[in-house]
Amino acid sequence: MSHHQLAVRPRLGSHAKNQLMFRKREVVDPGYRVQQVNDPDPAYFWPLLVTFVALAALYAIWRTVVVNWGVWFGPLAWIAEMFGLTTSVLFVLLLKRTARPIPRVVTIPSTTVDILIPTCNEPLSILEPTVIGAAKVRGVRDVLVLDDGVRDEVRAMAARHGVNYVSRARNEGAKAGNLNHGLRETDAEFVITLDADHIPLPEFVERTLGYFDDPDVGFVQSPQSFYNTESFTFRSRRGQRGAWHEQEMFYGGVQPAKNHTNSAIYTGTSAMLRRSALDSVNGFATDTPTEDIHTSLRLHAKSWRSVYLRTPLAYGLEVENLREYYRTRRRWAVGSIRLLFCHPDSPLRIRGLTLSQRTNYLSAMVAHLQGANRVLYLVTPIAALVTGLAPVEGSYARYGFAFLGLMVLSQWIIVQFGRGHYHLLHSEVFGIADTMPMLAGLGALFRAEQAFEVTEKQASRAAGNRLKVAYRLYAAVSCAALALAIIRLARGEYVAIAAWSAAFLALTVGYLVAFLVSMERYERRSDIPPYAGLNPGERYDYVLARSTGRRD
Repeated sequence: MSHHQLAVRPRLGSHAKNQLMFRKREVVDPGYRVQQVNDPDPAYFWPLLVTFVALAALYAIWRTVVVNWGVWFGPLAWIAEMFGLTTSVLFVLLLKRTARPIPRVVTIPSTTVDILIPTCNEPLSILEPTVIGAAKVRGVRDVLVLDDGVRDEVRAMAARHGVNYVSRARNEGAKAGNLNHGLRETDAEFVITLDADHIPLPEFVERTLGYFDDPDVGFVQSPQSFYNTESFTFRSRRGQRGAWHEQEMFYGGVQPAKNHTNSAIYTGTSAMLRRSALDSVNGFATDTPTEDIHTSLRLHAKSWRSVYLRTPLAYGLEVENLREYYRTRRRWAVGSIRLLFCHPDSPLRIRGLTLSQRTNYLSAMVAHLQGANRVLYLVTPIAALVTGLAPVEGSYARYGFAFLGLMVLSQWIIVQFGRGHYHLLHSEVFGIADTMPMLAGLGALFRAEQAFEVTEKQASRAAGNRLKVAYRLYAAVSCAALALAIIRLARGEYVAIAAWSAAFLALTVGYLVAFLVSMERYERRSDIPPYAGLNPGERYDYVLARSTGRRD
């Protein structure tokens, strides 16, 4: 490991900096390549994986043989089960090994690093702490506030903190277009991108820059972390409030597994990128609403390497109501579905990806079809209960044991390979919550949609009344179906169908009720966050103090 004194270059105005020549970056070790260390796992992981894949294959073959093609919902049930089984197997295979890079804290005084902060309509109370933090990141030359709103108050704020203000008259390409506009205003060799609400830690450059001594590294991504742990997207775990987050599995389990296959995803914030890598793909991708995953896909297709760090290097604000949760997740679904099915950069078509990378991106995008799959899982037992007909031929009791048995096994194995990040209750509850935005995202298959909606921060907890009606209707239909199953059982009608339908529907109802009850309690809470009322400087200090115990 090499250590060098970090030099902070003087901050320059956008006109002055373009008139200077910077020395070419030296590489301390010309032969350096990022090395990954696999996390230790129990010895039973591989036998368990092989057993699960073998059982899943046998079930898929048997289930295909017994499809009841004579009823309209027979093929639908088969499609739903094959989709669920395939995604579960794929998920476990991708999680089979997680890795972390060997730390490399290397900084070169002649290296230029700038920070880009795109903003559109975020209030100063949210944006200013980020600017304060960016100005205090050691080793950064310039901070550029990229304002799509052309606001005088933002210009004045940037001037107060000695950072550059860059605006544009039109906002083509939304956030990605704004970032590309910022790239034209800087000649830095490396750029850090931060969302307007993500406050960076002072050591951001020290923790990331060293990996770029590997000339193939295109970007280094850190977790997207949040300091408003009172949001409904956080849950208690082991008695500790806010210890589990809705994206826990992605950042704690999935991204580290992607290190092993060089397929970590750029998430739009809290990352450092090599300028020449961005230039090789014509900047940030502007032709889908999810510029982050699209940009990383293009970088990987150009053979650039990615590095994922598990240590948080910036803290932002998570959504605080159901409406903003829906908008964000719907945008993810729209972008992923369009990229997968409607874009030449689809992992099904783009050239340059390895098989592992292609599989990783395919898995990430296909996951947004799970909303439609949940609808099929609801329709099938209802149709069977109403008609008294089974979606399979032969013994329905045998089918029920096989289906529920494999489902329980799948969940248990995902928990095991989740390595503590997948929560059997919380993860499934948010899977239910994702149903509505994923269903809405299916519209991307039929119409182009590239608008980028800026997430509203610190909005009313109770926002999203119409969405609540939709979730309650979902719960009502599920409860009615469960009641019908119980009635059938009480009357001795279609006993096998009713029994297994009741068992499956009870799980769905349980997750739905858990989600709705938790939302109701959250919205009625009147506690005031500890950072509320703090001025921008105090909020930065608050985040810095909170982060102290989370850095390794």
